[in-house]
Amino acid sequence: MSYSQERASRLGHVPIVLSPAVADALKNWDIPSLADPDESEITARCVAVSDLPLERRPAPAFALAFDGSSQEVEAKAGYPSIRVGFFQIAGVYVDILRFLGAANDGLLDVRELERAQVTQTVNSVLPGSNVFVGGASGSGSLRIELERAFASSRITDFGPPFSLTDALLTIHGAPGSPASSIKLSKCPVCGSAGIGVGNFVDIEGSHCNEPLCGSPLYVTDVLRIYEEFAEDSSNVLTLTRAMNISERLLLVSYLDGFYRTSRKSLSNGLFITDGPLAVYGPIAPMKSQFSSYWEQLCAGLEREDLAPPLLVGIEKTGRFVDHAHAIREAILPGHVMMLDTPYVNRHIVNQPEDHFYGKDEFYGRRFLYRTTTGEVLVVTVPRVPGGPPYEKPSFDGASGFARQASESWESYPTLRATLESLDSLQTRLYPDAVIPVALAHSASSLPLGTGKSVLTLLAQQNLGMPQDSVSVSRFQFSRPKV
Repeated sequence: MSYSQERASRLGHVPIVLSPAVADALKNWDIPSLADPDESEITARCVAVSDLPLERRPAPAFALAFDGSSQEVEAKAGYPSIRVGFFQIAGVYVDILRFLGAANDGLLDVRELERAQVTQTVNSVLPGSNVFVGGASGSGSLRIELERAFASSRITDFGPPFSLTDALLTIHGAPGSPASSIKLSKCPVCGSAGIGVGNFVDIEGSHCNEPLCGSPLYVTDVLRIYEEFAEDSSNVLTLTRAMNISERLLLVSYLDGFYRTSRKSLSNGLFITDGPLAVYGPIAPMKSQFSSYWEQLCAGLEREDLAPPLLVGIEKTGRFVDHAHAIREAILPGHVMMLDTPYVNRHIVNQPEDHFYGKDEFYGRRFLYRTTTGEVLVVTVPRVPGGPPYEKPSFDGASGFARQASESWESYPTLRATLESLDSLQTRLYPDAVIPVALAHSASSLPLGTGKSVLTLLAQQNLGMPQDSVSVSRFQFSRPKV
């Protein structure tokens, strides 16, 4: 680690470049996701979208896409250990019929395009390293502010305010019926599971029932985001975890809002998240809650003879996207590829073929789709009416691995309608992009240049820190008069 203002020698890289050990190591490495498998392995797993099971359902009338952006800034110049994190999530509603009808005599009516969309943004700030709330520790300060952020991030589209905390309680309850309290696996402070029945916490908060602890507890502690908090360095990962779960809970807020107020409209919706239908790290146990909520949602709609909504996650980056680009020419336009577990283990994640991939994080299964225009999409779709999207591979003697129920096309009756809808919503603005996701990203993204300067100044002003003279001259914030 260098001293402040210390610069490396211009020739400091030469010893690494000339090192035989470094060259030998690099030559021994493989990149499975970019290696081309035999084309027959790909085509055997592909079917035309038009050949997929066609369920009886209405064409989607609207799409709701969700995306987020985060940024961590240094709150005091020259003191990189003092950090503040910002994140912003957005949900964009697109009236599909109005959007597709914006073309007039070969031209696009931009006013009609504008009227076809509505944007909702939710923004929050979290303390990073060396920033504290009252007498709390760094991780304790994060817990306090995460609870505040979730409670204050609310939508009012369906009547009374509905917060991210309400959404968190809802996935622990049932559609339209949030749980009154949540049981924590352990106290964030003493690590105990609690005495007797354990520690339960409701929307008002609680306290650890261990006599020697008694620390305050919050509903958001169930996410365990505090476990990855770094007391004296960057917390970009922690910030990303908070942003990602906020995106998923904002989606639940809208799913549940439609379920409570207009279930028929819910069946007409296409709901899109940025990234796969999965949760990672300490938040991974929430996968079971999302799966349970989805299963109950489908069952509730089925009782009223209503089709489930279309739900899909779309990935823009990562090793599955890299693999999709490596094999795209082997997938015919208008075809979708089933990524069974042995294939994923062998060609993408470099695990034994019988490795139980996806069991801990996913509540949807990945597919590769080559659109009718030749673009490639990595999508995640849940089973309907429910069930695990990934199962442990079962070896069926000499015939190889047996096909699991989770690898059956019939387990994904919404897949055809989902892919056909995404096909109609493509855009050439960006490679492999669909319009609702592009709009959601535009609404939520925080620019790296000017945006970072503005957020840094915002943090400095409100923390009472000395402000950079250049930033002060360019940006000014004023508090509203009371």
